Amino acid sequence: MPCIVVKRGETLQYDKLYRAFGDRMPVVWDRRRKPGRPPERPDQTEPEPQERRVVSPTSWVALGFVVAAGGTK
Repeated sequence: MPCIVVKRGETLQYDKLYRAFGDRMPVVWDRRRKPGRPPERPDQTEPEPQERRVVSPTSWVALGFVVAAGGTK
């Protein structure tokens, strides 16, 4: 089931989306934490992992939400 994921802090947008779509699909907050890296170790021999993120969808940047194809667990 699709769901609407709302960017943290976008309270008004969350309220609007919940009122409009909450009876038809879940409207949830983005649960991701701030990205962080562990401190570098001088003895680290493993290569740095490749960046896996892609460009953010337009609705995420402009409107503060995205419609996700999967549901929440």
